[in-house]
Amino acid sequence: MFENEAMESALCVGIAAALIWGVGLSYYGFNQPPGQLSWMAWGAQLLGGVLACLTVPLAFVRGREWVLERVQASGRQR
Repeated sequence: MFENEAMESALCVGIAAALIWGVGLSYYGFNQPPGQLSWMAWGAQLLGGVLACLTVPLAFVRGREWVLERVQASGRQR
């Protein structure tokens, strides 16, 4: 699916972070007084956090690769 080990590692980090986010958010939600937490807000926070945990590490690796390619390309032109 992914062409290099850095992308696979970033995905593993994202999955681990998403699991920690989900467990932490669930723990927070269960410790709220009854009626204090909206299921809609909890679901939005869960979905947003999981998506962020999965996309940020992948975007970081892609951005790093993009910068390295540009630096190497400018070094060849000189």
